[in-house]
Amino acid sequence: MFKEGLMRMELVERIYWLILLRWIAVLGLFITTYIASGVFDVVTWVAPLYIIGIIIGLSNAGFMFFIKVLRKKTFSSVQKHAGIQIMLDLLFLTCLIYFAGGIENPFIFYFLFHVIIAGILLEKKYSYMQATFGVCIFALLISLEYYAVIPHQPLKIFSTFAFGKELWRSEVYILGIFFALASTIFISVYFVTSIMDRLRKSRDDVLFEIRSTIENMAEGVIFIDSNDKITMCNKEIEKTWKVKREEIINKSVKDGQTPYLGGVASRITEKFRNGIVTSQHQEIRIKGGFLYNTYTAVSDHNGKYWGTVLTSHDITERKRLEQQLLHSERLATIGEMSAKVAHEIRNPLSSISLNTELLYDEICNYNGAKNSEAENLIKSILNEVDSLTEISDEYLRFARFPKLEIRPAYINNVLIELTKFFNKEMAQRGISLKENYASNLPQILLDTNQIKQAFLNILKNSFESMPEGGKLSISTRLKDENVEINVTDTGSGINRSDIRRVFDPFYSTKVKGTGLGLALAMKTVEGHGGDIICKSTITKGTTMIVSFPVKGCGDEIIE
Repeated sequence: MFKEGLMRMELVERIYWLILLRWIAVLGLFITTYIASGVFDVVTWVAPLYIIGIIIGLSNAGFMFFIKVLRKKTFSSVQKHAGIQIMLDLLFLTCLIYFAGGIENPFIFYFLFHVIIAGILLEKKYSYMQATFGVCIFALLISLEYYAVIPHQPLKIFSTFAFGKELWRSEVYILGIFFALASTIFISVYFVTSIMDRLRKSRDDVLFEIRSTIENMAEGVIFIDSNDKITMCNKEIEKTWKVKREEIINKSVKDGQTPYLGGVASRITEKFRNGIVTSQHQEIRIKGGFLYNTYTAVSDHNGKYWGTVLTSHDITERKRLEQQLLHSERLATIGEMSAKVAHEIRNPLSSISLNTELLYDEICNYNGAKNSEAENLIKSILNEVDSLTEISDEYLRFARFPKLEIRPAYINNVLIELTKFFNKEMAQRGISLKENYASNLPQILLDTNQIKQAFLNILKNSFESMPEGGKLSISTRLKDENVEINVTDTGSGINRSDIRRVFDPFYSTKVKGTGLGLALAMKTVEGHGGDIICKSTITKGTTMIVSFPVKGCGDEIIE
């Protein structure tokens, strides 16, 4: 389609050039007729020449008006139209030759000029058809004159020469001129079409190289012709846009059937067509990512608009990295701020806690009498102070993550020790525990204290998701050179929109949550070179999958 579109545009430009040339020919006809009749008086019947000139001019105006329609036609339609124009030119030329002396007219060699134009504009077979048509109508003209079917229109200039008899009646002259013209026409067509075939082959070779280059580019490329139709796209477009080539080729960007194009693309190409701008950029959100489209106008050296090249980049990964960078910068700022706040309130909290305990002792020993209401109030204050202290400690741990102190350890032993610590609490909460530890697990490099804290945070979330009790299962296994731990609860589950954010610092669905528990767990796991994934279904429960590589575990130490 791209090649055909290019050939069509080239042919339309050549037809336009032929129309301009025809205007010059009409002007030359009027001037020549005036000089031949008014100055030299060699033409006997002038009116038909002027009438034919007017008819040619009117038809040429129609052809010029039809140029705009041709730009939207197929290449074969444009070629047929060019053939019709050349045939009409040959007919008009035959009529002009007849009324200006017939075979006596030296301008009969203009037939040669027209078939050369046919060789330039048309394919080889059509060029030979035009040459045959020209030779035939010329033969018909001289035959009709010779047999007196139509009257001969002589040129007065030949009456002053002694030829023995009139030229249009001389068999030798007629045959000589006919064979000279016919042979010259066919030889000329042969040379012209041979040259044009070589030029077309060279163009096709260049187009093949261009197309091969575009086809193998890492970015998507689409060509939109001057009629807003897509005539070419490469395989990267099929991959990025998830469409088949045949679904968009020959479709107009105006009909709204082409994905990621339509109104915007149509407005952009209209600006290009009017010369307002030469390039435009557009960012599009698609399912699962982003596209960045660049539109560039294609014009010739005269500034004529030929079409638009659209390059499309999949910037999903870039956008993800940008968002990750912004998120990291935001978290770093928040972490810094929270560390400063936590540090500043830590000392006053210690002082408040100490003084409250002293006040509690004083009240308890006041005159040997007990004031239960005052004691309860002080205990409440101490509980809140302890809660604030725990929160500030958590903020400081996140902001100033300690250096990991790793050594070889069995993950099963770490988990067994941790669950023993929670046995009583689980019994109180009505939670039953099921443990399934693989016996073939190798030792891995772990900071056991930090890993315990990470799983502690995971278990706390599981407990809180089962306020009415439930089931908790912990299992380990060796999978693809990784030690994998699964912690599954039968709690309330997590919304799909929240799953993506459960590991974000300071994000929490709980009223009093800091949003740092799972963030710290992820930071610890990733510090060991591992990975943590959350899978959850509302009302059915949540599974946390933690994996550590057997080789290299603990190499990526977070300072």
